[in-house]
Amino acid sequence: MADAVVRTLLNESNLKVSVVVATQVAREARTRHALASASASLFAQGLAAGALMASLQKEETRINLQLECDGPLRGYFVDASVSGAMRGYVKNPNVEVELAEGQFQWRAALGNSGFISVLRDMGGEYYRSAVELTTMQLQDDLNHYFRVSEQIATRVMLQLTHLGDENLGVMAGVLVQALPDGDLKALDALAAALPERLRAWCDAGGGEAEALLAALLPGEVPIARTDVRFECTCSKERALNTLAAFGADEIQEIVDTMGSTAVTCQFCGTKHEITLVDLWDLLEGLGRPQLRN
Repeated sequence: MADAVVRTLLNESNLKVSVVVATQVAREARTRHALASASASLFAQGLAAGALMASLQKEETRINLQLECDGPLRGYFVDASVSGAMRGYVKNPNVEVELAEGQFQWRAALGNSGFISVLRDMGGEYYRSAVELTTMQLQDDLNHYFRVSEQIATRVMLQLTHLGDENLGVMAGVLVQALPDGDLKALDALAAALPERLRAWCDAGGGEAEALLAALLPGEVPIARTDVRFECTCSKERALNTLAAFGADEIQEIVDTMGSTAVTCQFCGTKHEITLVDLWDLLEGLGRPQLRN
């Protein structure tokens, strides 16, 4: 089953709805970054939230969702595009904590303070806003973000369900946002009703995003679907450009001491091997040609 975001419009109440299934993306991120269970679970929620927020944007837009905290996790970074490509990283991939009961279940991993920031890349123009974490529950803190920073009536609901021994059994979510003339009472009613429907659907094993929409809002028809996948923009060429920025002296030191190197992408964990010939080419481009054997 492919992960996806599905969108619809509730015409009677002028509310737009996005639902996401991000289970496979979360599992791939866990594998790529070798995430422990708590790190993987919290990052899974961030990936689902990033996909939902990206679904609100126009074409050629990227969303960066960053969480910073004073707990062991320290934070994570999610990069999500309108096209469904996602990537990101966790600052501390090794967090294993015993969950508390109730509202503050993630406090042992997140700590007592922090913030959420959102950066929008609008085709080269950047807009950033941030709010402090108030509850240490991502969906509640995102609702606080929308209320304070964007002043748009919005409700975000996230559900991560364990299935057997699989901590990332089903990762799903829903976002409901009012249009300028949207019915706020209808929005509040959905915010009260949908979490239990979302939980029940995930507990039953999940499925496709269209099935999630049908379970949450029977009779509503999807108007758009975007497949969601873990996809990075890194490449060996970009890795070489990063090395070139260090300057000829540092590259020369690598040549003299190691002969080759590797650059590992922070976002996806891909290791780009840089050979001696690659380093010679970089030095030549920086005006320091080498005697090649």
